[in-house]
Amino acid sequence: MPRVLSFKSTIALLALLLVVPAVSARGEVPLGGFIPFVGIGLTDEFKNASTDLTGTFFLAKPEFSLTGNQLSGSGSPYYDIALLDTGAATHILTQQASGSNGFDIDGNGFDGTNIQQIGGATGLINLQINDPLAIFAAGLGDRTAAGSALAIDTSAFRGQSSVATLSASNEWKLPNILGLPMAAHHAIHIKNSEPQLFELNQRTVRTPQVEFLDLGTGNQQGITRRTDLKIRPGASFVAGPLYIQNLDILGGNFNFHDNPLSPTIVENGALFVDVDLQNGSNSLEDKELLFDTGADLTVVSQLTAARLGFDPVLDTPDFVLEVEGSGGVSSGIPGFYLDELNIDTVGGSFTMTNVPIAVLDVTNPNDPGNTIDGILGMHLFTGRDLVIDANPSIGQGGAGPSLYISDPVTQSHNWATSASSANWATPSSWSAAGTPTNMWVANVSNLSGGVQVANVTADSTVFQLIVAGNTADAMTIDIATGNTLTTFGETRIDGGGRIQVDEGAKIDAQFINIDGGALSGGGEVFVGTGPVNGAVRNLSGRVEPGDGIGKLTIIGDLSNLGDGTLAFDLGGLTAATQYDQIDLDRFAFLAGSLEVSLVDGFVPSIGDIFTLITVGEGVVGEFDQLLLPAGFQWNVDYQANSVLLQVTGLGTLAGDFNSDGSVDGVDLTAWQNGYGSGIYSGADFLLWQRNLSSSGSLATSTAVPEPGSLLLLLAGCGLARVARKATAQCVRL
Repeated sequence: MPRVLSFKSTIALLALLLVVPAVSARGEVPLGGFIPFVGIGLTDEFKNASTDLTGTFFLAKPEFSLTGNQLSGSGSPYYDIALLDTGAATHILTQQASGSNGFDIDGNGFDGTNIQQIGGATGLINLQINDPLAIFAAGLGDRTAAGSALAIDTSAFRGQSSVATLSASNEWKLPNILGLPMAAHHAIHIKNSEPQLFELNQRTVRTPQVEFLDLGTGNQQGITRRTDLKIRPGASFVAGPLYIQNLDILGGNFNFHDNPLSPTIVENGALFVDVDLQNGSNSLEDKELLFDTGADLTVVSQLTAARLGFDPVLDTPDFVLEVEGSGGVSSGIPGFYLDELNIDTVGGSFTMTNVPIAVLDVTNPNDPGNTIDGILGMHLFTGRDLVIDANPSIGQGGAGPSLYISDPVTQSHNWATSASSANWATPSSWSAAGTPTNMWVANVSNLSGGVQVANVTADSTVFQLIVAGNTADAMTIDIATGNTLTTFGETRIDGGGRIQVDEGAKIDAQFINIDGGALSGGGEVFVGTGPVNGAVRNLSGRVEPGDGIGKLTIIGDLSNLGDGTLAFDLGGLTAATQYDQIDLDRFAFLAGSLEVSLVDGFVPSIGDIFTLITVGEGVVGEFDQLLLPAGFQWNVDYQANSVLLQVTGLGTLAGDFNSDGSVDGVDLTAWQNGYGSGIYSGADFLLWQRNLSSSGSLATSTAVPEPGSLLLLLAGCGLARVARKATAQCVRL
């Protein structure tokens, strides 16, 4: 029987695939935080019962430089990246890393036969327990090569020997994990002040630089703000990480280190921070939340949420989460916006407002069998440096176990020109009078009395990007062909803002949140970091493939949410050249609206089929609302890896905007939603009104505009149909 550890696969909390807010995502704390990665290597260094006369060979030994012979399947040392995850009980290697093309665990004689079952937010998975060896890690700022293969400056390595890791099968879709045992032996300096951005295996890796230090030196890193880091249980951190040795003497096994019965863990160990939470008149003080570098979003238990005034069962959530973990994809996790989160600190205060939190019961690693009150996510520390020093307090004086939190290390710079068109890299375009760098939080807002465009005509990188228009005028960032705009973290497109990715251009971000604005173009969008996939989250805006007609390619996931719209033009039967298409290499999570317009005089025929969306891994959900051209009967076919739109007949009833065979209040809603986008006109409303009585009565709760109101509405829109891809919208009465 496998021995089940008190292990929470916290990596499942970082790959948030679907976020569906019912309120604005704007706030001090973003919907998603940084993901710390390190480079790792393995060697054959370990102790056994014969070489360790103290009989403590099963205890991990801290190593402060590389020792032993490096492992590889090719003869040359092999290196890989791993998620630094203080919420994970042990170290986990993927199939690629542990297999013959990587460290070759089996070929080098370190494979075991015992199985460890791991539980995460999305299910259970069985992993193989390896024989003890040594694992070493360094920050990715210490890389000496990347691209097709990673290489690390071994002089920066620190690690542990006599460590039993886990190896995953192909079923494991998550990265390598460097878990809590490393934090028990070394202080960890996470440096967002040194952001690392590079390509590895044709994917962008973005991570803070990470440096491993001596325990007890956290107060020497130049950060004054400190809070107590509670190590629970303290005795396990004093004793150190261990594995359970194989004592099968009766079976003839006297090599007790071979084939261990568990991986190396800090027994029932975890790191906690006291946190104050406030929502309206409800407050909780000094709640112990797990400090977890593997979670990018803060989580609270269901009962903790209820005590804060959020009922995750009865209340409508502010957003809903789709979470990917070791067991697959889990959906329906509610989320809310918390008024305030405070960490009691010395050397400066630390209080965040409007904090997005997920509600999920997670096993307490310090008290197996019970749930934890919550988890602190890394989105709270965006743009800050951290030092995690789990140095046990054993009477040495000075600060005990501590978490150090720096002031923000980024600089906020604003778009400063009122010109209708200006170059992104021109110093006078910015309040800082400089060229954007990877430490900039770039706020690009409309400053003129008309439409403005920021033209990206050379590759550029910023830390965070926010683009927004104002109530009347749009602000567009236009990425020209052949160029890439990269952000270290979030890219956010607020109301009136637009990012246009021209054909042959690229935007590269950890994730993109569209909160009232638009993402358009025929280029490429990459979202994610290294082996962790990201998402384009269309919270309440528009995704419009093509500039005119074209194909938008997204490397990652697309989440079209309840207030989001995917808009397509149909001008013929050929995908990407005559009608718009979105191509995804991962999942399409669908809700919200599908909006389709006929352009260039195109008139489809019965039987015509348009492949609007293609995906690599699956289509999840359906659109809530269809805004389709009148005069035709349409069918939306949600297939496993595509979404098709087919003409099934000609419309026979004017005013039947949703093509369901009747003219009713639902069609009025469809007209209202399509009017501001230019799909429907005032004449279409009159057709609906004329045919309403012939096909059924309107629900009494639906307000029908009086003719005078309709004329007022048209006057407010300048008596003109708004272009389908314009950002301005008229007020709907």
